[in-house]
Amino acid sequence: MPETKTKPYLSVIIPAYNEGGRKGKELRENLNDIAKYLGKKGIEYEVVAVSDGSKDNTVEVFQEFSKVIKNLVIVDRKKNRGKWYTVREGFMKAKGAYRLLTDADGATAIDNLKDFWSYMEKGEDVIIGSRDLKAAKILKHQPKWKELMGDAGNLLIQVMMGLRGIEDTQCGFKVFSEKAVKEIVPMLKVDRWGGDFEMLMLAKKKGYEIAEVPVVWVDAGQSLVGLKGYFLTFKELFQVKWRMITGQYKV
Repeated sequence: MPETKTKPYLSVIIPAYNEGGRKGKELRENLNDIAKYLGKKGIEYEVVAVSDGSKDNTVEVFQEFSKVIKNLVIVDRKKNRGKWYTVREGFMKAKGAYRLLTDADGATAIDNLKDFWSYMEKGEDVIIGSRDLKAAKILKHQPKWKELMGDAGNLLIQVMMGLRGIEDTQCGFKVFSEKAVKEIVPMLKVDRWGGDFEMLMLAKKKGYEIAEVPVVWVDAGQSLVGLKGYFLTFKELFQVKWRMITGQYKV
């Protein structure tokens, strides 16, 4: 009889663009940490790695781990479409009962999941990491201008998206249930940077509770998001607001 594959409890989704060009150090360390940590948990898991048209050896770095991570799915898309186009692709490719979105550089290490498991066991659908809760720790800060832009942007996001009380919408460490993914992800329209607040706004509109969990975070120091990225994110914020006002989301 053919072997039946057990459904993963957790899918780890890693969007990546030119991460190998940094000598792949952060990416390799992150993949190693994921394999070690989840291997010890004794759960079925998969890693869905999606390259957003990378021009360097990002895909080759992923392929190095095909023997270390038994359920490794690599999507090698040749055209650059944007981070959240890539995230959507990963979410829909994944098969896990829960799906973790995490950054390729491991700024929020996989062991931060220690405080997420209890929420998953209780059946929570939307669990997000936060760098701004009192119990959170920043081991290495971003440049001051980025932190100020982030703080101002988060206040604006809370007001415009109806997310008051959510301290950190933009942390790249979020867990969604399969149900939430299937209901929300097909509705997403942002391709570049603003998908975090778009997805959380839609989750709120559809009646999901959002659990916010403090994390330990370290700035990798080589972010591909410059000043232009922040302005594009603000532009996307107003585009999402316009879609909300004009009823384009059909919630």
